Amino acid sequence: MPRSRTSFSPTGGHSLMNTLPESMDSADAWDRAWPQTRCEFEALVDAYLDRLVRYAFNRVGNLQDAEDVVQEVFVRCFADRSKRKNITPVGPYLYRSVANACTDLLRRRSSGAVSGVGVEELPAQGDNPSQFVEAADEFRRAEKLLGQLPQAQAEVVRLRVLEGLRLNEIADVVGCSVNTVCSRLRYGFRKLRNLVADIRE
Repeated sequence: MPRSRTSFSPTGGHSLMNTLPESMDSADAWDRAWPQTRCEFEALVDAYLDRLVRYAFNRVGNLQDAEDVVQEVFVRCFADRSKRKNITPVGPYLYRSVANACTDLLRRRSSGAVSGVGVEELPAQGDNPSQFVEAADEFRRAEKLLGQLPQAQAEVVRLRVLEGLRLNEIADVVGCSVNTVCSRLRYGFRKLRNLVADIRE
């Protein structure tokens, strides 16, 4: 599958420093069945590429690594598409696959098996350097805050604020009930409000 260049806002237009979401939309493609033809798969890539790269970026902090992670997931999924034909909905599966790939990358990076460039080098990777300087700063601020939350709470906040997923979609991705998602968001947002209040004092 040819490599596609992404064009996206790394923070999705949302800020953990200022925004607590009310209602957010997601792709119509969320519930589609697993594509089998090349044409169907290309439509899936078009629907999900930018948002998955943004999701990966918000986990690994580097655009090139994020693009590579998502490309690897798509290539693997296309190669094994016949084995996945009964997977539905496809949206949560893609997010979980990218999350797992990001975790593997970060594990290899921490062990020294991969030498990833940091967010400081983002300006050299895009056509609009100021966009990525701003994204790098936002990434640092967001991850500093999220790093002070329990992992389960941090993940649902990422999916809600940075990715704009609805509650039922987050539940699909993390594999729990909507009530559990709501509880994690409530406690996560409460802690974030306290953290932001401390920063602004």
